[in-house]
Amino acid sequence: MKTRMFTFIMSLTCTLLVSASFSFAAYHHMNEEDSDTFIQVYPDKKETKLDSCASCHSGGSYEKYPDSGQFISMGSCQWCHYKYGYDASGNIVETLNPYGKDFYIHGRNADAIKAIEIKDSDADGFSNIEEIRAFRYPGDAEDDPDKIVAPIRIYSKSELSQLPQHTQFMMMNTSRSGDFYAEYTGVPLEILLEDAGILDTATGVTVYAPDGWSTFHPLDPVDESSLYHIKGVYPQATYYHDPEAESWCDYSAPLCSSFSNGNIIPVSGGLKALIAIQRNGANLTPGILNAENKLDGSGPYRIVVPQKVPSAPDQSSKADNQNVIWPYNEDWDHNAGFCSRSVTIIKVEPLPEGTTDINIMEAGWKFIDEEKIIIYGAIQGQTGSVSGKLYAFNNTEKIALSGATVTIIETGHKTTSNQDGSYMIDNIPIGSYSISIKHEGHLLLIVDPIIVDESKNTQVPVCTLQLPRLTGDADNDGVIGLKDLIHWFKVLAKMID
Repeated sequence: MKTRMFTFIMSLTCTLLVSASFSFAAYHHMNEEDSDTFIQVYPDKKETKLDSCASCHSGGSYEKYPDSGQFISMGSCQWCHYKYGYDASGNIVETLNPYGKDFYIHGRNADAIKAIEIKDSDADGFSNIEEIRAFRYPGDAEDDPDKIVAPIRIYSKSELSQLPQHTQFMMMNTSRSGDFYAEYTGVPLEILLEDAGILDTATGVTVYAPDGWSTFHPLDPVDESSLYHIKGVYPQATYYHDPEAESWCDYSAPLCSSFSNGNIIPVSGGLKALIAIQRNGANLTPGILNAENKLDGSGPYRIVVPQKVPSAPDQSSKADNQNVIWPYNEDWDHNAGFCSRSVTIIKVEPLPEGTTDINIMEAGWKFIDEEKIIIYGAIQGQTGSVSGKLYAFNNTEKIALSGATVTIIETGHKTTSNQDGSYMIDNIPIGSYSISIKHEGHLLLIVDPIIVDESKNTQVPVCTLQLPRLTGDADNDGVIGLKDLIHWFKVLAKMID
């Protein structure tokens, strides 16, 4: 049996002059130094999804109001702000995931990161260093190297604007902050999901804003009053106006002047669940995080769902005076609270088997700035393929390298090279990636950046690797044989003499 050890020596330069199409951005702030410590140990993970607070911190949730049964989910950044506080008055440990806690316990420095490499902090069957090498969170048991990233599709504002548009005048009924009428224009969510290639297995979507707010919407109508569906139309609404209600309902929308109390509001095509781009003819104001750690603004995109049970605008629940024409009624349909603002990500559920989430919370603000929205999960997605050919030198002979494992590091997609050294990986989400090449468990080479474009095949330059001299292989023929044993016995005999 031949025993071989591979190393990588590029005899043919693999240079790719390409530009990145999608990547994760680091998020460092408030004099945070732990990410810099992590990158000090793993410099190749800079500006990847691991170069963020989520590597050590977890998200969390809190109950919206006491006994409400409604919970607000937050990403790691927002959860840290909520639990630890801007004034650092909280307990930072409460925000840490299992990897972050191990890092903290072992000294919270570069030595601590090295010391916990062999641990399996999140108990998912993979060591921390295995997950880090695979661009998987070592503190998240749901994100492991065996999973691949779910299908992805990214839309720009210009692409959304090219889809069929829908305009509807409607009321946004809030519980506390003030009701209002508005005309929204955007893409019906049902049409957007169809364009994204939604799968038959899909049952609903969860939409995310970069401040951590998330809301689930089923595809089809359900009886639960707090679940607003995606498909079909909502009941036709009536316009309600009374001079007394002007103290809590905003009637400033231009179209309000066209209606009187009790008028039916006509909407061509009916009221629908929208991803809204405009309000009253103007683009939505991009969302920002204010000094109180709350979201201001609602753009560039807002999910807008009409009332399932149309009603009049009722008084705010916070108001002392409820002796009004439409006092607050908790049983009325307060749809505005389910119209997520500044949405950046739509997760189509359930995820296909064997796939994992993208980095939901941490990249959202980048999408706000770029006016993009990402849809992922149970969709066909935007994918491309990668192919190439591998050779190796066995002594002085150039041979095809078969049986090598070729892996897209960031997504987990992998294949094995054929007898002729060729390989191809299909259905890779669009983006910029690194490819690792391994053989018999040994890492031979990492090639990057590799750009995957929609419906295109990226040809990786042919790579030829040099087989190293096997320890003990005196004649460098790739085999430890009788000639090698005789040689080393002679060497040993001279040492004894």
